Amino acid sequence: MPEEDRARGNPCLVTLSGEEIEGPGDGMVTQCVSWPSGEDVADVRCWSLDGSPINLCGHGLLCSGVAWLRSQTAVSQLRMNGLPVAFHTEDDMAWVGLPRIDCEACSTPSWVRDFFPELPWRAAIAGGDNGYLILEWPAGFDLTTLPVPGYGLRRRTQRSVIATAVDHDNPAFDVQLRYFAPQHGVPEDTATGSAMRVLATYWMNRELNDGLHAYQCSAFGGELRSRIRGELTWVGGRVLCATTPYADVA
Repeated sequence: MPEEDRARGNPCLVTLSGEEIEGPGDGMVTQCVSWPSGEDVADVRCWSLDGSPINLCGHGLLCSGVAWLRSQTAVSQLRMNGLPVAFHTEDDMAWVGLPRIDCEACSTPSWVRDFFPELPWRAAIAGGDNGYLILEWPAGFDLTTLPVPGYGLRRRTQRSVIATAVDHDNPAFDVQLRYFAPQHGVPEDTATGSAMRVLATYWMNRELNDGLHAYQCSAFGGELRSRIRGELTWVGGRVLCATTPYADVA
């Protein structure tokens, strides 16, 4: 299957403004507002489809950086909810550099069996109580067979759930992932840069390379890359610009 058919990406509507403005209401896509906050720096705020604010939006940051580049006011740093994020483009890829996040192995929570009929064989956590739970299935496991947990997941954890496995079916990819965050208005996300930041550390701890090529096997599909350089985890993706001036897709 051609890569463009496998990974259609995550649509994002970016609005560039001279100053901070109020967020949008409900929408059909992730919506982001970005405004300059100093020389070569722009702030970014993003909202999910139901209008909920997003604490860290990887594809929103990628699209915002490209939108500034297209406006001929390129920035090298973005800032989201106080977190500084480096930005640059390389060939046909856009990259954001995020502070590295630690992962810690843990027992698989007992409630996981209520949502997934086949249990993962490893688990880890990253971030605080509203951070991430990483669930790893055996290499080659078909993640598309997992049901979407739905909003019942909110009663069990405030962590977003990242499902992952080594990809043995397609030599183009190292790992696969899916991302579930109904706590934040996203039962399942299409392509998730913040999850790739977590998996970069998780899989490096599991002795994969410090540079990954991942396929997010959601309904629309996402293609993501990561590389760890010093204290930064770089997350990369292609940003395809629609005909609307700053409606971009990562």
